Parts: sequence; structure tokens; C-alpha cells
Amino acid sequence: MNFIESIKTCYKKFFDFSGRASKSEYWWFQLYAIIIYGLLFVFQGDLVLVFSILAIANTIPLYASAVRRLHDTDKSGWWVLISAVPILGFVVIFFLISDGSKGKNRFGPKPKK
Repeated sequence: MNFIESIKTCYKKFFDFSGRASKSEYWWFQLYAIIIYGLLFVFQGDLVLVFSILAIANTIPLYASAVRRLHDTDKSGWWVLISAVPILGFVVIFFLISDGSKGKNRFGPKPKK
């Protein structure tokens, strides 16, 4: 999955917290969010409203993609709440960067590349 496909997929699955997400889908969408937050920081005065709306609108798809990514590693989506706790949040990052389950798991079939 490339950068544009990832953005389209994550917006299409805006409220979808079920199923699985590939590593590329999750990490490309994370890069997109980082770019938006970076632009929000750079354009603090000029386009702050536009980038603020984008940042707020991306909150739900970011969490939804993280939950689907955790499902790919055969972990419960509730693990994403641990990411709010300092230091323990690195545990969730470990799960997000690890390889997904081979084949089908309890959350569905393996996502397409």
C-alpha cells in the first residue's frame, strides 16, 4: 500500500475499529498526520484554522487505524489506551511495529499489501 492508498483507506474506514490494518497502511497514515501537525506548527498564524480542522478530523481515523493495526498483531484494540500513559506507551509502539499474524486470526483475514 502506498501513501495515497493509505490515506484513502483510513478515511474510508473512518469509524471502523474492526478488522486488521497492514503495517504500510498504518505507518503511511501516521506520516500523513505528522505532516499535518508539522504544517500546523509552521503556519501558526496564517492557515491555523484549516490545519486545526484537519488535525481534529484525523483523531478518530488515527485511533481506528491503530486499533486495526493492533488487531493485525492479534492484540485487543484496548491496548491503544495504554499509549496515553507515559513510558508504558512504548509497549503499544512495540506491538504496532511488530509483524502481523500470518494468515487469519480472530480479527479477520490478513490485510492486503
